[in-house]
Amino acid sequence: MVGSCSMAETPKVDSQRVYVPHVDIIEKEGDVVLYVNLPGAASESIDIQYEDGQLTIEASVADRQSVGTKYLLREYGVGRFRRSFQLANSFDASRIEASYRNGVLTLKLPKAEEAKPRRIEVKA
Repeated sequence: MVGSCSMAETPKVDSQRVYVPHVDIIEKEGDVVLYVNLPGAASESIDIQYEDGQLTIEASVADRQSVGTKYLLREYGVGRFRRSFQLANSFDASRIEASYRNGVLTLKLPKAEEAKPRRIEVKA
């Protein structure tokens, strides 16, 4: 599961900006945990799909200011956020958990039992 982490704007799709959110991926207690930066997204706008080993995260962030606002500086991402990962078959898709707090989506990907390290007894 490797990918570049960038907040850089990707090409416009359907005249709407699409952003690639920053992601931290760590191994924690035998699971893999993703922390996805989705600042300003409402939890109901977040869509997470898993199909054939492909994990896709999408969210929408509405404009915070009224149309015609004169910005002196505008850096905050407004529009669609999207990020995809190709996962190994070593995860139990039925046990993936997601939570969202303070602009950060947390995804817990439990490893399948057969993928977890185990001690092999040597018989003599």
